[in-house]
Amino acid sequence: MKFPRSFLSWTGVAEGVIDARVLNGALRIVIGNEGVYVFDLEGRPAFFEHALRSYERGLSGLLVRKSWAGRRRRIVEEVVGGEKESVLRAVYAAAARALEDHPDGDVGDALRLTTSREIEWLLEDEARFGSLYMPISILPPDQYLSIVLQATVGCAYNRCSFCTFYRDRPYRVKDPREFEAHARLVRDWLGAGALLRRGIFLADANPLGAPRDLAIEYVRIAREVFPGRDVYAFADYFSTRLDAADYSRMASLGLRRVYVGLESGARDVLRVLNKPPEPRLAVRIARMMGDAGISRGVIVLVGAGGRGLWRKHVEETIGIIDEMDLGRDDLVFLSRLLVRPDMPYAGMVRDPLDDGEMDSQEEELAEALRARGVRTAPYDIRESIY
Repeated sequence: MKFPRSFLSWTGVAEGVIDARVLNGALRIVIGNEGVYVFDLEGRPAFFEHALRSYERGLSGLLVRKSWAGRRRRIVEEVVGGEKESVLRAVYAAAARALEDHPDGDVGDALRLTTSREIEWLLEDEARFGSLYMPISILPPDQYLSIVLQATVGCAYNRCSFCTFYRDRPYRVKDPREFEAHARLVRDWLGAGALLRRGIFLADANPLGAPRDLAIEYVRIAREVFPGRDVYAFADYFSTRLDAADYSRMASLGLRRVYVGLESGARDVLRVLNKPPEPRLAVRIARMMGDAGISRGVIVLVGAGGRGLWRKHVEETIGIIDEMDLGRDDLVFLSRLLVRPDMPYAGMVRDPLDDGEMDSQEEELAEALRARGVRTAPYDIRESIY
């Protein structure tokens, strides 16, 4: 989740002093030299640093602990069972302590609501989430604090050798009436918790690949149900059939950024990934989006193709990105390829990069792109949480 660093800091709060505020659509509690606790305004824990550890909790109920091993190694662990319950009880206990010091005004009201919540309420809330959504398998790293609306379910292609995110569901396109009903149910369930979330992300894999009139309706309905919020979405470069006029129309309705899974600019690598080996289709779609004023988020897989295709992957990917004419509002996300034994990719590449080689390739890509004025950001899919 992306909070301002100052929002999560307890710097300036003396040891033992409790500071509680309603800020940026959230209740923030800081206990000096002990921890910081962030709840949405319905009392759901979202982020907290407790007992010298950092935690994030998604609306789904997923609780993860994050830490660093060395300068570059991020460790992400799911917290489950009795440990999860113990951690959450400690978080609510911190809110109860804050209420003793801050019983009045908006802060007192927010604290009273939060302390009225219990583990049992969270379990009911998680069940409600499950009734509204299929699993939210993946999000871009700058969208973890958006409101996710599932316009389509699953992935129309669903044959990439490195991806199993949507193998648990058949692909389905929602009609406008069903999508609007879904959006309104999500709005009602989130309640004041929606104030913590800045944008709207259209899921699943490729909602812009729906028939053009439907894709445009998804953007319009999302903005109608959640006024004033920008809209974001994934798009495949090979199955999206929108034209320049369609993107301009969507931009006028509030579509601000589209995330395109390029993965690689090298045809040989795309064949290993079992994606259509036509990377210049990604150039075409990226240019149309840019001309319409839509920001582009281009996703590149670090390590794709293994050692044998390293040079092709790096050089041809940079070449394709050069052709996209990316600007300062655009981003290239460098995502390390994580391979599990059940993925077809695991049996296709016999020379995968080790951690040190992943570091080197990521640095090579980032340096080459930055030298061209292209902004880059890391994308660790293990951190995806909603």
